Amino acid sequence: MQWRDNGLGFSPVTIVLHWMVAALLVAMLGLEIAMAAAPDRVADTGLAEVQNLLGLVLFLVSIYRFYARITSFHPLPVGRPNPVEVIVGRSVAAALALAMVLLPAAVWLSRAAGGAAVVLPGGHALPRLIDPAPGLKALVDTLFVIGGTAFLAGLALHLFGAWKHHVVLKTPAVQRMLGRHVEL
Repeated sequence: MQWRDNGLGFSPVTIVLHWMVAALLVAMLGLEIAMAAAPDRVADTGLAEVQNLLGLVLFLVSIYRFYARITSFHPLPVGRPNPVEVIVGRSVAAALALAMVLLPAAVWLSRAAGGAAVVLPGGHALPRLIDPAPGLKALVDTLFVIGGTAFLAGLALHLFGAWKHHVVLKTPAVQRMLGRHVEL
């Protein structure tokens, strides 16, 4: 069994973690929408703890994914690749992997700087990284908004690239990320 990515394809570990991160992001977004729709903020306490847990899992998985991304060979592109698109695609993928480490860390740091704890289900809390510092919290929050906006732009490019490969170019790039063996 192939445990690491190579020039011919993604490893099963990479494929599972890719879709796990996608599912975690969708679940966290769904929880955020549910909490925003709650009539009073008291009702969402349990949801916030679950969202914090999902964010912690996302952070831990993303540390490994980013490490694997920068230390493994990336599979060769399928079809007749445009070199500029290959560079952009690989850069966006690496930036998304890095963002999945930095954005949860920024939330953790922001909450610590604001004097709040990251509470998990069962009442367990992550340790505070720093003492409360309102100025640092404002800075981290601003950086989070900038990073979050860049992440959403990168995610849009990623989804557009997948759509273009699957619908327009009709290459098997999406099938490869679904675990199927494809010919280059």
